[in-house]
Amino acid sequence: MKAGNPDFGTKHTNTFIPKIIAEARNYEISGNTDSRRAAEFFYDQMIAHHTFCTGSLSDKEHYFNPAELSRHLSGYTGETCCTYNMLKLNRHLFCWQADARLADYYERALYNHILSQQDNNTGMVCYFLPLLSGAYKVYSTPYNSFWCCVGSGFESHAKYAEAIYYKDNDGIYVNLFIPSVLTWRDKGMTVRQDTSFPETDVTRLTITTDKPVTAAIRLRHPAWCKGLKVTVNGREIKTNSKPGTYLTINRTWKSGDKIVATLPMKLHLETTADNPHRAAVMYGPVVLAGEKGTDGIVAPAPVSDPEKYNDYYTYDYHVPAGLKTTLSVDRNHPEKSITRQGPALRFKSSDGETLSPLYDINRQRYVVYWDVK
Repeated sequence: MKAGNPDFGTKHTNTFIPKIIAEARNYEISGNTDSRRAAEFFYDQMIAHHTFCTGSLSDKEHYFNPAELSRHLSGYTGETCCTYNMLKLNRHLFCWQADARLADYYERALYNHILSQQDNNTGMVCYFLPLLSGAYKVYSTPYNSFWCCVGSGFESHAKYAEAIYYKDNDGIYVNLFIPSVLTWRDKGMTVRQDTSFPETDVTRLTITTDKPVTAAIRLRHPAWCKGLKVTVNGREIKTNSKPGTYLTINRTWKSGDKIVATLPMKLHLETTADNPHRAAVMYGPVVLAGEKGTDGIVAPAPVSDPEKYNDYYTYDYHVPAGLKTTLSVDRNHPEKSITRQGPALRFKSSDGETLSPLYDINRQRYVVYWDVK
């Protein structure tokens, strides 16, 4: 890493990431610039070349040639510990230099991998987040199937408040659109965020202060968002920020001041770098997956079988022959062939496919990467 070598071969991915976190911490303690260079280089390589649309990485826990990504959409992609540690590294890097692109990745990984790896019904979690078309999530069991990704998995679901806000001497950064209350004790100020994002594209920030406070509030303008609109106390302000940056609002804040941000989301395709005909459908930052039902799912699925050693690593998903994995879609204007059905994030394609956020699909088969035509 320190030499700038981007070839990771087929090394074990989640051995590397904690080592780089240690390099990041070494820089913070000792000022060792080689350690910082290694951490930043590594992170950039991961984001640019080694991540799937979900923000996850690795196939069977290991690196692979990123020029062959579409060949590694297996039932064993996305070890949860890798994403857990990438988010740790992300927080170190953001504290060195505030960058909206770091927050963009954090949002993507949080919503599409971390949130997706827990069973809404039981609270159990996945080791892998499979991207094999027709696969499904295989969950831990309460007493007999406990892996590293169970430990990091449960910890992740207790950390949703992390990284919503950051501060510096001049103000705060609003990085994530999650209902929350920030207490800024140094300033005697609280910020309450109310939103149902990503089901809606609006978030509202309400200020409460003991006395007027002069500070900058920096709203992330996501890379996926075109046409950001912001009002302060009902009055629209000029939004000269670009996607992938921050909109900074400098003023003296008083109790009752309100910021309303509208972040329009659109459908778009994200293709694999090596195959333009394999693509995931996204709505804003959210990965949409095709719902494929429960045909052929056999017991003890979708939970791990404690009688089998590490069965998550060799799991046979018994994908039905002939499972439809093609999607007819206008690449430049996917909204022409995929339409939203009501207020929920549920979509229908012109060729009859139902698509929902991957985090909402549990105990059934799904398709994330389609053969698009």
